[in-house]
Amino acid sequence: MSPPGRRHCIPSRLRLAVGVALLAVPLLVAVAGPALAGDAAPRGRPFEPGGAFGTDFVGRDVLRQALLGGRSVVGVALAATALAYLAGVPLGLLAALTRRRWVDELVMRPADLLLAVPSLILLILLAATAPRGPATLVGIVALIGLPEVARISRAAALPLAHGPAMEAMRLYRETWWRRAVGHVVTGSRRVLLADAGVRFVGALYLVATASFLGVGVAPDAADWAVMVDRNRAGLLLQPWSVLVPAALLVALAVGVNLVADGLLTTRGDVTGRAAAGEDTPRDDAGHDAGRGGAAPEDSGPVGPPGRAVPGPRRPAGPERRADPTAAGRPTSPVDSCPPVRVVGLDAGVAGRRLLAGVSFTVAAGEVLALVGRSGSGKTTAGRALLGEAGPGVRLAGRVEVAGCPVSPATPPPPGVVGYVPQQPSAALNPVRRVGAVLREVARRHARPVRRTPGRPSRGAAARTTVAGREAVRRAVADALARVDLPADREFLRRFPHQLSGGQQQRLVVAHALLARARVLVADEPTTGQDSLTRRDVAHELRALADAGLAVVLLSHDLHLVRAVADRLVVLDAGVVVEAGAAADVLAAPRDERTRRLLAVAPAAPSVPAPAAPRVAVPRAAAPAGAPALRVRDLAAAHRAGARRRGVLHAVTAAVAPGGCLAVVGRSGSGKTTFARCVAGLHPPRGGTVGLGGRPLAATLDRRTRADLAAVQYVFQDARASFHPHRSVLEQVSRAAVRLRALPPARARDAARRVLGETGLTADVVARRPDRLSGGELQRAALARALLAEPRVVICDEITSGLDAVSRDRIVALVDRLRRTRGLALVVISHDRDVVARLADHVVVLDAGRVVEAGPAAALLTAARHPLTRALLHPS
Repeated sequence: MSPPGRRHCIPSRLRLAVGVALLAVPLLVAVAGPALAGDAAPRGRPFEPGGAFGTDFVGRDVLRQALLGGRSVVGVALAATALAYLAGVPLGLLAALTRRRWVDELVMRPADLLLAVPSLILLILLAATAPRGPATLVGIVALIGLPEVARISRAAALPLAHGPAMEAMRLYRETWWRRAVGHVVTGSRRVLLADAGVRFVGALYLVATASFLGVGVAPDAADWAVMVDRNRAGLLLQPWSVLVPAALLVALAVGVNLVADGLLTTRGDVTGRAAAGEDTPRDDAGHDAGRGGAAPEDSGPVGPPGRAVPGPRRPAGPERRADPTAAGRPTSPVDSCPPVRVVGLDAGVAGRRLLAGVSFTVAAGEVLALVGRSGSGKTTAGRALLGEAGPGVRLAGRVEVAGCPVSPATPPPPGVVGYVPQQPSAALNPVRRVGAVLREVARRHARPVRRTPGRPSRGAAARTTVAGREAVRRAVADALARVDLPADREFLRRFPHQLSGGQQQRLVVAHALLARARVLVADEPTTGQDSLTRRDVAHELRALADAGLAVVLLSHDLHLVRAVADRLVVLDAGVVVEAGAAADVLAAPRDERTRRLLAVAPAAPSVPAPAAPRVAVPRAAAPAGAPALRVRDLAAAHRAGARRRGVLHAVTAAVAPGGCLAVVGRSGSGKTTFARCVAGLHPPRGGTVGLGGRPLAATLDRRTRADLAAVQYVFQDARASFHPHRSVLEQVSRAAVRLRALPPARARDAARRVLGETGLTADVVARRPDRLSGGELQRAALARALLAEPRVVICDEITSGLDAVSRDRIVALVDRLRRTRGLALVVISHDRDVVARLADHVVVLDAGRVVEAGPAAALLTAARHPLTRALLHPS
């Protein structure tokens, strides 16, 4: 791996410089050419070598024609591209932003009809019915490009228009301009800029094609496209008559794309941070980690090359082992070198250290766990095994996977490394169905079917095809069964956004299983999972290792680490502070930082301590003793094509001021849908949600500002709920501007006070979200909800994906704010320890139905239902 330097910046700047140089030539010729062309000289003979480039097919000077011929091509192409974007982008945004399906259909179906007609045929048909002239040609080319622009704009805007950041803005009724333009358009601009280069080149060639056909310009006009077409006959006699205009067209096309690509890459390098901001070396209190310092004496290579440090093997299930062929055991003998070898890995971004001298090896059949606080460098180290680095991150050191050097310039061969990311939605294609992607992965990594010698008959070929399809179907069904997902047609036809966060995580694990890799990098694979699924994931990771895979586990979940890890590497501020056999490090940590990390790990007490008395703040809107929030017979459904699938069935619950209701259940049981219905983010099919004895409107758009302020929602993915290009302070303060009608200056002061109450300093909140750790962003999201002065706060898995230190701080903060402010708290959680610390009352959901409900102390120790016992009782 090359030393840290300008690995990312030099190529992007070079592309930009080359693109500018290429683009400048045809643009200068198009703009200044007519002034430099001078008067027309007498015509000579066709294709004569006289002058700078000779004459063309009618004896005109090629240089003069080239100077005159750029304005029509460039002008028409630019005008047509601009017109296509002026009309197509608003249509695409309208289709993406609307929450009414018929509007989307009305906008996009005519665009689909236009896309179904080949552009050349459409050009000929329109040209035949319209008057000739440049204006007509501009309109025709713009009309041909408009449907594609609308489609791309819609596709780029959809994830932003319906993502957590947009929903967070809807919760405090942000203005339409800030939502549509400030968030969606700003977030889509990189996609639109990249497409604009391609679209301009397409328009350029459509204009050239029209010129070939005689549409828009005269057959002998001074036009680069016409010159190429009319001079083809004399290419061998006078090649300059064709090469000069063709070179100008090519320079224009290539230059536009290089400039767009260079701008996108350079902007990403300048503004980028470490992967999703998680590996910026910061502690959760908001302080930057030190830049110097060497690793302690026990850091460095974790065991000699090619040999694992002995460690205990823990089966994750009763006598269960995976099929070696299904798990991806290589057919060739295992090499003497380990599948993973990292020596002296350094990483930095914008002058800050992410990793310093990290070294470790992973043998086949071994699980190595990288643990540490948020921002310790785990994700950066894991991505280095994939040959990837975050925007602007520079790597140094040596990384080998399966005996091959790996770097961003030389990634590992396809299929060698499987990756399970922390945020599964980022790894799933939002516009493709679950089953189609699974079958494609299975086909791509399937072993070739044995064929009999000789030429196969037609019947044999058909049988081979059927056998291959059946093998793919069985592989998909087996992978889904191993991660506890259904394999029925209804599930396979869903899109990723129709799955819960836990289901998305397990789906990504299924992708890795189908890829049959030699190395698996699992980044927080149990984030947002219930305890039963966490056990299944632990079982599967252990089974994969036993079948011969080298597994690198990046996790905050110390229960998972205890269950599956053979060896342990503890990172702090990018430095290895302790390493060794997992049992030894967990039982007797030597470094103080490791002891602090393990000390805050939840101990899962068998009998929860009695809750301290709540300090409830009475409100005039609610009579004494009345619940702050009451939900009766709540029912909800998700759309599955033309049908609706019920996900909640007659759920009833209540929570008092100063109290806490915990909603628990397996992944996909309807917990988040319940929370979203209460917050107004998802329309219920039946039932009522009451606040202080009066019913709330079913959706956000129908609720008053007072009702919006009274019920606030804290999203599971705090990072996704913030706009990436605005400061945290600005975004938090908008809640006070919109819901409390405070002037912007007073709203910022109020936001600073609440953010300070959550432990975030003024310099931290003045930064953009990518500069904050996961724990800091969770506290900022909580502060945004509190700034509205709510009566009910809904916390959806706010501790998932956080290290033990950050999780402990978040739980303590929520508990303190609930007691001091008299908030009614609704907690959605898979974490038994969070429920034990916060909840007064627990509701257990299974398949959208309440299977048990009661006081937290009773359900945590003496639950009746088997699911409740499996989820809440200590292992």
